[in-house]
Amino acid sequence: MFSPLAFKLLHPLWRLLDALVPKKSNYWAFCTHHLHTGRFVENQRALFEQVKADPSIHKLVFYRGQPDNWHIEGALNVQAIQLGTLKAFWLLARCKVVLLTHSISMDFSLRWPGGRFAVVKLNTRKRLVVNLWHGIALKRLLQTANHATRQHTDRVPYRTHERRGYAGLIASSDIDSYAMAAMFYPLSYQHVWLTGLPRNDFLTMPDTQLPHYIRDSLDKIRSIKQSKKLIVYAPTYRQVAVSESAYYYQFSRREVDLLKAFLRSNNAVLGYRPHYFNNSTEFFNLDQYIDNELIFDLSHSTVPEFAALARECDVLVTDYSSVYIEALYLNKPVICFGYDIEHYRSQQDGLLYDMQLAFPGPVIEEFTQLIPAMQDSLNATPLQIEQQQSTAKQLFFKYHDGNNSRRVVEHILQRL
Repeated sequence: MFSPLAFKLLHPLWRLLDALVPKKSNYWAFCTHHLHTGRFVENQRALFEQVKADPSIHKLVFYRGQPDNWHIEGALNVQAIQLGTLKAFWLLARCKVVLLTHSISMDFSLRWPGGRFAVVKLNTRKRLVVNLWHGIALKRLLQTANHATRQHTDRVPYRTHERRGYAGLIASSDIDSYAMAAMFYPLSYQHVWLTGLPRNDFLTMPDTQLPHYIRDSLDKIRSIKQSKKLIVYAPTYRQVAVSESAYYYQFSRREVDLLKAFLRSNNAVLGYRPHYFNNSTEFFNLDQYIDNELIFDLSHSTVPEFAALARECDVLVTDYSSVYIEALYLNKPVICFGYDIEHYRSQQDGLLYDMQLAFPGPVIEEFTQLIPAMQDSLNATPLQIEQQQSTAKQLFFKYHDGNNSRRVVEHILQRL
């Protein structure tokens, strides 16, 4: 890969090459995760699975670092390309369709040791750039974020500029489409595609139709559960780089003892799934109590796709993470452990919705409320869960048919 200085000198030549090289409508650029190159999951992967066997589409998967085993099966015309190489620049220049998870600035950036990175700017006028944003936002992000967080994001000016050039941005419902248009300003609302999230297709399809890596995860989870109930704790990251007073919850030994006693008495186990973005030396400390008896590691390295956890969990405990949407999709009870909710509203990202309206379960702020809330969730009947979740489902889902990926592909093909 080029050095930072070499890339800086050669980037104008890349912009010229990108402007002159004709784009091929059957060249589709996918990308792995911008921080964890071994992760080819979620909406990117679901869309890839939809088109993988189509011989007319040349599927280019761009990655950083060393190639990983993405467990791809039954795919035709697939090529893995390391970003930052001459081959990558040439093939990217030929791609008519570019699919994003976060942004051009993040997904196709070059990164070096020590935190240095550079944005590879793309000619969006000659391409179909589609943002497959990875979830339904509960948090204020990008243009709608609180001032300090927005300033932090805007330190890379191209992240705002590139949104003008998106051909499409997917959304899950009418309400979600309005929120996405606001967050991704100056994107035009006319470029928001109401398709549903491709990743949700993994929630309802039969086990035998799932990609191999998700089937493997289901086997792992079922071997942990056996005949027990599974409670998953999946908190999001905190903006510790933006707010000095932001912090991660630290479970005390006494709290963990109470939690374990609750698990034993309810024939249950707890799966801990922290956010992949560990941006603090004092992260959530629950990993210190993993014993593989009552508390298990179900992080991204163990279970790459949250869909596997959503399918198998009995209760989800989260905070402001959009993972609760997948549990909601499957009628699973959810709990918000918002220990810092007022701080999060005012000094971190902020929240797009009134939590009492948009969150389909109890919103609690103290650990003393957590165990009773989990007990109530385990005891809830399907009718009680349905009544509790009906408003949130109307807010966030237009489709529940397993055809979200197909709709995105149809939108793309109509515009080529």
